[in-house]
Amino acid sequence: MAKSDFVRSLKNAELGIECTDTDRFFKMGSTHYHDFYEIYFQVYGDRYLLDNGKFIHVRPGNLVWINKFEPHQSFPGEIPLGNRVVLYFTENFLRRVFKEEADRLLALFSGIFQIVSLDARQQRKVLDLLYEIEDAIRTQQPLYAQFVFGQLLLLLEYWMNTQAVRLSGAEVPDAKHSRISQVLSYLKNHCNERIRLDEVAEVFHVTPPYLSRTFKQCTGISFVNYVNHLKIEQAKEMLAGPETITRISMELGYDSVTHFERILKQVTGVSPTAWKKRQGG
Repeated sequence: MAKSDFVRSLKNAELGIECTDTDRFFKMGSTHYHDFYEIYFQVYGDRYLLDNGKFIHVRPGNLVWINKFEPHQSFPGEIPLGNRVVLYFTENFLRRVFKEEADRLLALFSGIFQIVSLDARQQRKVLDLLYEIEDAIRTQQPLYAQFVFGQLLLLLEYWMNTQAVRLSGAEVPDAKHSRISQVLSYLKNHCNERIRLDEVAEVFHVTPPYLSRTFKQCTGISFVNYVNHLKIEQAKEMLAGPETITRISMELGYDSVTHFERILKQVTGVSPTAWKKRQGG
């Protein structure tokens, strides 16, 4: 698991782009969120996006608006090879580009994981603009990158407002993913309790080995690591407050303070005391 599940900055920039070939072995290290906006475009192949305990199937030509601070993670889809382009930008950058029109453009990111399907002509146009942005960033032409970025968002807004694109609803792809989606929701709702694989398996009427295997297949990480992630994300927030480390470990269902300290250091790379000092708690 990655040491931090919160990407706090955009590599000291306000606009970034990433074009990535994917295969069945490509997966994000953990569920994460960040303080910038993201436009995710599936060029070819497919991926599953995990959002708020639900799996969403992203197909070729799908474009996803991902709001800042929206937890998400992607996993291999049904097609072995694929390609995705992800555009990142800060709110300050968008406001500088659009000024008084910024709030209207930010509304495109309202809601959770809004997905649109582009036709072949729209896909070519979006891809051309994304590649122009990538080229402008790579050749250090910030004003041209800003210009093309503005063109892209205005074009997408126009298509959205004129219903020239089709909204794609979230979907759970199959029975296996559907069950794991329910497990993820259960884990989120019981994060403050002591969570054991065999007890959760009993709740969902499956065997522990089956749950362990299918959980790893669907999420890309083990059941234990995912539970640790949930608890440590909550612990990070609690450590910024006045509660003691002992109290926090008890509230999160850990058997002992020592166990809590070991898991938090394993995930974040620092001790609870160091993290608490860093956050001013």
